[in-house]
Amino acid sequence: MSRLLIFAEAVTLAHVARPIALSRQLRRLGHDVCIAASDAADRWLEPENVPRRHVGSIDPGRFLRALAHGSPAYDTDTLKRYVEDDLAAIEEWRPDAVIGDFRLSLYISARLAAKPYGAIANAYWSRRYWPGVEAPPVAALSWLPQFAANAVFRIAYPAAFAVHALPFHRACSFYGVPPPRLDIRDIYTASDATAFADVETFYEPRAESRDAASFVGPLAWEPRGLQHLPPIANGPPVVFVSPGSSGTGSAWVRLMGALARLPVRCIVAAREGNHAMNGAAQCVHRSEFVSYAEACAVASLVVCNGGAPATYAALRAGRPVLGVATNLDQLLNMRVVERLHAGAKLRAADTDSMARAIERALADEALARGAREAALLIADVEGRPDPIGGWVAGLIRSGRPSHSR
Repeated sequence: MSRLLIFAEAVTLAHVARPIALSRQLRRLGHDVCIAASDAADRWLEPENVPRRHVGSIDPGRFLRALAHGSPAYDTDTLKRYVEDDLAAIEEWRPDAVIGDFRLSLYISARLAAKPYGAIANAYWSRRYWPGVEAPPVAALSWLPQFAANAVFRIAYPAAFAVHALPFHRACSFYGVPPPRLDIRDIYTASDATAFADVETFYEPRAESRDAASFVGPLAWEPRGLQHLPPIANGPPVVFVSPGSSGTGSAWVRLMGALARLPVRCIVAAREGNHAMNGAAQCVHRSEFVSYAEACAVASLVVCNGGAPATYAALRAGRPVLGVATNLDQLLNMRVVERLHAGAKLRAADTDSMARAIERALADEALARGAREAALLIADVEGRPDPIGGWVAGLIRSGRPSHSR
């Protein structure tokens, strides 16, 4: 079996959760695994009893602010620091291959260290599966009506994606590594063998591609030691509300106000200091971390930030999703969910409009049917022989010639 070093970019929980889920599967397959991450991942990694290496990551608050303003999250100097940290961890662990979840610097580091590199990404960032685009709610477009913002963004996004790619290209130039194309999509998905943490049948190919990529399933993860949900008696419908790390804005305040007006009960996954998540009537359970599997199983509807981890948990249980998406990543994921007719975006409108949207979703049999059909597709993938082992074997076979610094 192989010796593998997995890098988790701890700017959001999703980019830590998937490496942990992957490490659990790889260890079951007999591989020797080490995880490299910043201190921000400690609370999740310590219960895993897996070897660790420390690497720096930018502050999650800085990352979220960059998303909100539509600006690049990483400058060239930061990426260069990342490369040096990556190389130190690789030198210490001496893996057969390196794997990274949103650790963009590994495209450079792995080439300098002559190691095969596998990226974990979502297929909606691939040109082959690109689902189309609409304007994210960034500050520069917030003053426009949605239809006008969408029109502007459809024209501007190729240039915007190139601007976001520039710091990475400059880092590649500094180390003498040939970069991918000047497009953030190519940077997010570039590696020797990319793993899409998705269900392939959720996607429709839109372009030809020679990229070495495999679908490995959603990489579902829950923290160790979660308490079970308390028993929930029969009664009004249950809505599971999970804002994730981005759910602190005014849209979520209005959402909770909307839920308080409806004959529903709520399970809320939010930290104690997140005051945006206060105020829902009949909150039958609230905790910072809730078992998504258990919460989705008892819920009639899941309201989340539209990101892949929460939507996959909902669809695995056959529950429709409303996504309060606040960044492009979440919007792209919700386009996939909408294509499946298993959910919809919940616009950050006034409280009355949000309440009506929730009522419609709870009563919409077509959404419920789409979610149940998505659950069957996920079960089909998860019931097959594990694709992870085949992906890792292909990654190691890809090899990596030495690249001098």
